Amino acid sequence: MYSCSDFLNAEAGGYGTLEELLEAITWAQLGIHNKPVGLLNIDGYYNCLLSFIDKAVEEGFIDPAARNIIISAQTSHELLSKLEVCTWTT
Repeated sequence: MYSCSDFLNAEAGGYGTLEELLEAITWAQLGIHNKPVGLLNIDGYYNCLLSFIDKAVEEGFIDPAARNIIISAQTSHELLSKLEVCTWTT
């Protein structure tokens, strides 16, 4: 399933979803894949996570270019539109 996909997507979830999301981001950062990672942030569910990631960039723990791996939006339509024009690559 992964090899056939054009992007990876996460929706609201718990520990398992978070683990899979961070693994996909890590794989992109390491160059294992060059697919964008979509984050469906309905009602701001992932706002705290995105703020944490932005803080990690600010503190120098995450490369600013790697922050662009994550494409987030509040609706599925908006997310798909953003993913269609995404030019991020490793």
